[in-house]
Amino acid sequence: MPTPAKAAKIEELADKLARSRIAILIQTQGLSVKDMNELRSKLRPLNVEVQVAKNTLLRLATQRNQMTEVDPNLFHGQTTVAFGYDDEVAAAKAITDYVQNSNVVVLKAAILGGRTLTPERVETLAKISGGKASAQAQLVGGLQGPLSTTYSLLTAPLRDLCYVLQARAEQLQQQQSQPE
Repeated sequence: MPTPAKAAKIEELADKLARSRIAILIQTQGLSVKDMNELRSKLRPLNVEVQVAKNTLLRLATQRNQMTEVDPNLFHGQTTVAFGYDDEVAAAKAITDYVQNSNVVVLKAAILGGRTLTPERVETLAKISGGKASAQAQLVGGLQGPLSTTYSLLTAPLRDLCYVLQARAEQLQQQQSQPE
């Protein structure tokens, strides 16, 4: 049975996991306090919160949120979690950029939609140009094009029939208005 302090920490982590769109796990062992504060200040405008967490408490928080597809082997070594509350792509980009420029920080994995993302997948997510909004726009555009074409193909015969009927009606109207 966890102590009241640990139970409160588990609840806090579970709440943050539930509210966040992505949780990126990094290892910051050896990072100075100044560098950690610099990382936090870089991520704050993106609505990304950085917190050092105990592995056991983080694992229990994932279990509490029924994140059964999260790999329990992630929770070893020193773990810092970056909770991204807005844009998954922007958070992944900011973290991967920091990891690439740092000699100390190591990207461990991420939790997205209750599933584990490998470091390679986090880097792939970070490479999406334009961020999440651009990816959504591309998806909508990709769906809209074929749907528009299908709509045009399905409505063309009816539209053509309407044009033929209208032309015939005008022709009959002209014949009636001409004196014989």
